[in-house]
Amino acid sequence: MEEQTRVLVAEDDSLVGEMVQGILEDLQYRVIGKATDGAQAVEMTQSLHPDIVLMDIEMPRMNGLEATRNIQRCCPTPVVVLTAYETPELLQEASTAGIGAYLVKPPSKNQVERAIIVALARFDDLQELHRLNAELQEHNQKLDQALAQVKTLSGLLPICSNCKKIRDDKGYWQQVEIYIERHSEAEFSHGLCPDCMRELYPDTYQKSVERRQDIIKVLDRLGQADLATISDAVGLPESNTLNRLESMITDGQIKHLESNGQTLYKLP
Repeated sequence: MEEQTRVLVAEDDSLVGEMVQGILEDLQYRVIGKATDGAQAVEMTQSLHPDIVLMDIEMPRMNGLEATRNIQRCCPTPVVVLTAYETPELLQEASTAGIGAYLVKPPSKNQVERAIIVALARFDDLQELHRLNAELQEHNQKLDQALAQVKTLSGLLPICSNCKKIRDDKGYWQQVEIYIERHSEAEFSHGLCPDCMRELYPDTYQKSVERRQDIIKVLDRLGQADLATISDAVGLPESNTLNRLESMITDGQIKHLESNGQTLYKLP
């Protein structure tokens, strides 16, 4: 039997809390606790480790946005917010706080289910990106240490056609990084080319391709749009969306232009 998704509900209005709990139970989710203020929501998330939190925005002691920020700092968990109204400012704050989806009260059963699915998927994507970034940073640090002191590289270099080691002036075979450290004044930035990304991290590569396709669909529909609009449409933080846009500009998939002091993006 498939294990039920464990949900913590944070809502100070008891009637709304009971309504949300009923919807969750109808959807076969397991409500493991109910918090009545933001501080309690943080404490219960730390102690109960729910799979997802449904968080009201307006609560005593600590509002839902601040509670979510604390949760993401101490025990990262997917969060869906419940709000009585929707504004662009609220959506922007919610995105930067680490919220995966939002619901306007009173939510329907279908809306609750969709919001939970979206929040869980976005959280998994972000965790995978954090893991990959950590690996890349560790690798970059090692290479940066190897390039701490560099000199000029010139002349004909004997290089092994198999392992790519370089033979130095004394006849010793060395790793490329070591040789460059001693003979080069070059500076390096590090990353993964698309071919290596596809080979080493196929799931992450596929998600990246899908995100690019989402951006193209948005621009195809709108003609042109700014960063905030695109970020909201594809459901990613602005920092992640900006990285993708810059990469897509480099690859010639999209173009950017300045209009009234604002950067807009569009298809070529």
